[in-house]
Amino acid sequence: MSDIGTSINRQALLTELQQAFDERTAGVLLNVLDKVVTQIYQVGVPREDFRELKQTVAELAEAQRRTEERVAELVEVQQRTEQQIGELAEAQQRTEERIGSLELAVERLTEAQQRTEERVAELAEAQRRSEERLGRLESAIEQLVHAIDGLRKQVGGLSDMMGGDIEDVAHGVVYATLRREFGWQVSMLERVWKTWDDEPEEVDIFGTAMDPTKPERKIWIVGEAKRNLTLREVEKFSEQLKRARENLPGEIFPLCFCYRARPEVQEAAQNAGIRLIFSNGKLI
Repeated sequence: MSDIGTSINRQALLTELQQAFDERTAGVLLNVLDKVVTQIYQVGVPREDFRELKQTVAELAEAQRRTEERVAELVEVQQRTEQQIGELAEAQQRTEERIGSLELAVERLTEAQQRTEERVAELAEAQRRSEERLGRLESAIEQLVHAIDGLRKQVGGLSDMMGGDIEDVAHGVVYATLRREFGWQVSMLERVWKTWDDEPEEVDIFGTAMDPTKPERKIWIVGEAKRNLTLREVEKFSEQLKRARENLPGEIFPLCFCYRARPEVQEAAQNAGIRLIFSNGKLI
């Protein structure tokens, strides 16, 4: 090796190369430099040219170092980019999960809405059936009302007929009972209308009687005829007697003719001073 080669401090050069390259690359470059130095020595390159060559190699090494630094920076940028991409991917995943949850919630709401609509339809159908039943019921009630009205008219007619029959029977029974029990001379008894206190009202049994033992005594027969005498009818007849006493001069003989009367009704009549004559002629 020439004095050029011997003047090169291989260890120092290796150290410089290792600052820019890894150990293996620095070793390869050092061997290449050895060969270059040998060739330069063989062709007789001047020392100044060698120094230029060395300077060029140093510049190349510096350029390589800067390149590697740039590459390292690019690698770091790439890592940051990949990290950002990873973060974006994670954010995207979270977004997709939220979207999935939202879609699931929407699906459940849709199902609930569908069930609600089905329930509403069922209720509407039930309401329709109820209205149909109500319509049929109203029609049946209307028919029943007509039937009841007809029955009421029939019962009213029958009641009038039976009332007339009861009064006819009452007139005969009362006439015979008063003659038998008191020996009175009784006029013909009848149903009449009297205007007392400016209000016309019907009296079922009305007439006069005379006691032969007391010819001056004038007796008015005022009575009520009912098939089944009730407390309410006793009270109503008592009110009629008050008006009769205010409008008829003389003595009034009040009585109720009936087929039946419960014990409490008989007691109420007696307390009111009303005599009872039953259809069999019994006087109490």
